[in-house]
Amino acid sequence: MRSARSFLTGKIDNAIRMRYQDIQNKIDALASEERLAKPIVVAYGLMNAGKSFLMNMLTEHVDEEFFKTNDVRETVVNARHEGDTCVYVDTPGLDATDEDDEHAQRGAREGDIVLFVHQPQGELEAVELSFLEALRDTLAEHASSNIVVVLSKIDKEAPEKIALIEGRIAQQCEQALGFAPRIFRVSGKRYQDGMRKDQAVMVAASGIEALAAHLRQAAVDVRSVRARKRDVQIDALLAQVGQGRRRAQEGRKTLQDTVTAGFAAFNEQAGQLRRHLDTSAAAFKKI
Repeated sequence: MRSARSFLTGKIDNAIRMRYQDIQNKIDALASEERLAKPIVVAYGLMNAGKSFLMNMLTEHVDEEFFKTNDVRETVVNARHEGDTCVYVDTPGLDATDEDDEHAQRGAREGDIVLFVHQPQGELEAVELSFLEALRDTLAEHASSNIVVVLSKIDKEAPEKIALIEGRIAQQCEQALGFAPRIFRVSGKRYQDGMRKDQAVMVAASGIEALAAHLRQAAVDVRSVRARKRDVQIDALLAQVGQGRRRAQEGRKTLQDTVTAGFAAFNEQAGQLRRHLDTSAAAFKKI
């Protein structure tokens, strides 16, 4: 009985050890993922909104562009650049082709922070609002902090008009999305010229540095959110360990009771046989 019980409990213990090792591997993977992964910043918007040029300025590609720019449809797949703190992704212009839309939406779904770039000739178009609504649903509870509206090419319009457009876009977002995202006014051209001419005032007036500073802070916040999510996942895995240990102890006790009960009848019969043999042997000796 002791041998059978030891064999069965040994199999249970081995299964428990394998389960614990699997959970430990998952915990290690979560810790490694948190340490290595950088927040992803995605530029998203209609064709010719200025996404690629903006991304070049944010990644300090002032003189030699990394993200291709042109007056015609240039970006047809998602382009990636890994910076020191973030990964920057430029997406194809929305509402050009179904294939471009799919590439862009895939990039947006991957993003931790999405820059919705709008060329401020007027308020947001209906199609832009529909894309923003889909983006809100994708980012869920993080949408209000991780969607950033960027008014590009502000050097092409009067400041008064830009201010009116910004106010109107904030209203549109509040109505369509349920919140007004952060809005930044930028001019990639001013930033480029200011950097080339070493004109700090022009660089500051471009709005690029203010946006970059916001992204750096947002990246820290993203890492904090990821860390909290990781801790929740690890706590859940550790809870599984505790539950598994309790179930294993209960299972081991049940198994021991079952084995003991199963062998009780056998032990009784063996005892009866032993007593019968002893009696028979004693009677045989008297003959």
